[in-house]
Amino acid sequence: MAASGENGGHINSGKGLALPGLIVGLLTGAAVYGIVENWIDDRDAQALPITVLFFIVTAAAAYLLLAETNRLLKAVIAAALIAAILVIPDYFMAGAAGDDAKNLSGFPAIFWFGVSRGLAAYLLVTLVKASLEAGAPPPYRDVFFHGVTIPLIAAGAILFAVLALILLFAWAALLKTMDVAFFNKLFQEPWFIFPFLGAIGGLSIAMMRGQQAVLGALRFILLLFCRIAMPITAGATITLFAVLATKGTGVVFDLPYPSMWMIGLAFAGMLIFNGVYQNGEGARPPVWLRISTLIALIGFPVYAGLAFYAFSLRIDDYGLTPLRIAGLAFNGLAAAYSIVCFAGLLTELNWGGRKWMPLVAPLNTLMAGIWVVVLIGLATPLFNPWALSAQSQYQRLADERVTAGEFDFGYLRFELGKHGEQALDKMLALDAHPEAGAIRIGVERARAAKSYWEYNNPNILNAIEEVEDTEDDGGPMTLELNPEGADTGPDDPDAPSDDE
Repeated sequence: MAASGENGGHINSGKGLALPGLIVGLLTGAAVYGIVENWIDDRDAQALPITVLFFIVTAAAAYLLLAETNRLLKAVIAAALIAAILVIPDYFMAGAAGDDAKNLSGFPAIFWFGVSRGLAAYLLVTLVKASLEAGAPPPYRDVFFHGVTIPLIAAGAILFAVLALILLFAWAALLKTMDVAFFNKLFQEPWFIFPFLGAIGGLSIAMMRGQQAVLGALRFILLLFCRIAMPITAGATITLFAVLATKGTGVVFDLPYPSMWMIGLAFAGMLIFNGVYQNGEGARPPVWLRISTLIALIGFPVYAGLAFYAFSLRIDDYGLTPLRIAGLAFNGLAAAYSIVCFAGLLTELNWGGRKWMPLVAPLNTLMAGIWVVVLIGLATPLFNPWALSAQSQYQRLADERVTAGEFDFGYLRFELGKHGEQALDKMLALDAHPEAGAIRIGVERARAAKSYWEYNNPNILNAIEEVEDTEDDGGPMTLELNPEGADTGPDDPDAPSDDE
């Protein structure tokens, strides 16, 4: 179950880097403090300083993961290139998430900085590190080795940094009880804590890289878990097929967020499969594990297909939104990985072949590159999720797939920013539309509202304004809930609801 052979050429990885790690981390923390204190707080437009901050942190972390004592300069150049690749999406999303981004859904920026960016950086570091060691294109044995090891190093470094921080504050609290408050105050100063955390983080990465025995044991546990989980995955796949055969696909679509469930199952299966397949250079697994793997691979395209069908139904009814665009992208990645699964199944026709699923290894490396392109592309102006969503929503109304009374003009106004405003302008120009008058009224109501809540709750706002007008006139505040003789049925548009 070795990740890259018994030694894989990686045993000496990270030795002698403790002091450089400490220095790089200290300087990075100091740079972060300087940007936060003297640049971000003093500017209204924060996209540039935020981008510079992420560039420095990414370049430092990538350097600490790539550096070897015999190739420090190559690591510097490679780390800078990795950080530079992420500059355009960083700047675009930081600008969209800034204070000047009015009436714009924050989901794409949150998703980029919270999920996609870290995943793209991880894949880039993995591919670059494998290329530095074995040349380009990197062999899958090195890609797999570093793909498993880098998250373990990062997790260990984070754990060390958290423990060091806890120890620091515990020591400060102890001294404070002894009437020595200086250190307690010092440790709360940003100029101290940022460089301290940077230094601890850099040192922790270097130290974790040197713990090859520990990393090897953790890799063994992860890969062993995948082997144990594969029969369970196969059993879940068979169960799902049986349910679909007896009850139809409706049971899936009755779930909340069915597409997300299917994509989650697909990616869980992908990770478990890769943990079983490992670097593609080991012996064929036992028959029980091979059969379980084949069953799981058959289920992968089914998950991707069900997710796509769920997305298509939702988009057909309600159009694109930034969330659905991200979901579609991940659905596309799951569908693309179905090709890898099919290749693996095809090679199993040669049951007694020398290698197990030989096509999977190069396709896995290719898929890693595709993931990087898709994740970064989604966060650039080329695939602007707000613009794509606004165009989709406009087209629904222009093509008469939804009536003006059912259309949410407020979503364009308050969730899609300037792109939504442009779509509203185009709607006003739909003079030949059979509901042109109703469209104009909907656009005017959206633009008259001061917030999305106000747009969605006009009756409540009107009732509040009536009460305020009555008080301003000096009259009694008489808002009868059920006045005698009044029609309070659903056909009376002026009848207040219970919420009113």
